[in-house]
Amino acid sequence: MSLDIDQIALHQMIKRDEQTLELVLRDSPLAVSPAVEEMMAELHRVYSAKSKAYGVFTPESELADALRGCRRGNENFLAFSRAATGRLRDELAEYPFAEGGTVLFCRYRYLAVEYLIISVILPRHLRTAFVS
Repeated sequence: MSLDIDQIALHQMIKRDEQTLELVLRDSPLAVSPAVEEMMAELHRVYSAKSKAYGVFTPESELADALRGCRRGNENFLAFSRAATGRLRDELAEYPFAEGGTVLFCRYRYLAVEYLIISVILPRHLRTAFVS
């Protein structure tokens, strides 16, 4: 598989009570290793095999601006992922059904296409995925 990871960052949201989602933000990006490449290849495969779910930042949003700055090299990918995780937490905290989990941000290229995947992996899925 021709998957080339440019940047990857993981953060954590922990549900403390009905209204509190606490953030644990990483201070550095995740190092790309064979295990990380394998995980991303599997996420890409699963995403590509299913009906697509995607989102678009409105052009004037702070996150769209941060992503443009990141792509131009003006802003750090880790800073972008940290800000986006905070914004996601703020949005999710408004709903009682919100859960904690690991928030994954990965910018990568597969064949000739650039991807940005943002995924929240719930704790129950982590146990399933990594116990084999």
